[in-house]
Amino acid sequence: MTLPHLPFELPDGALIRRFLDGDERAFRMLYERHTPRLKMTLQRLLGTRRQDVDDVVQDTWLAGCRGLHGYRGDAKFSTWLTSIGVRTTLNHLERRVDRDTEVLDEMSAPLTNGPASTIDLERALAALPDHQRLVVVLHDVEGFTHEEIGEQLGMATGTSKATLSRARQALRLALSEGVSNAS
Repeated sequence: MTLPHLPFELPDGALIRRFLDGDERAFRMLYERHTPRLKMTLQRLLGTRRQDVDDVVQDTWLAGCRGLHGYRGDAKFSTWLTSIGVRTTLNHLERRVDRDTEVLDEMSAPLTNGPASTIDLERALAALPDHQRLVVVLHDVEGFTHEEIGEQLGMATGTSKATLSRARQALRLALSEGVSNAS
């Protein structure tokens, strides 16, 4: 049963039910509503491999659609979808054989405009090791708890906390490089 018009204001749960009943427009609305933030998050998780974001977004939505029957609504749909995106990104990063070479190539790109250009959070995030970048983005950007991060990444809560501390320290160092009186 498809209605002639779907208001964009429909909650995610209603759109999900409509999509599961075969309404393609409901899926398009979910996609348009959630993809911009998902893409930004996955881009940060991918670090220097940002060119892969469209593939990872597509794989995330495919996995999400396959598992949508199992979505119980315990968490917000965006949180559920981001969790799938995190796992998809992890799988993508693990499949990359040449990732160390690629990271080194990206990091050795010349900086322009002196010290001002070194204050670039996105570049500093991208330069972090994968495990540190994942924890920083999930905790500080997406707001996941250390327990949730541990569950998603298969690590202990304490490991998540320690990784976040080391990552923040590396970010402080990267962002203060070339800046006088930086603490």
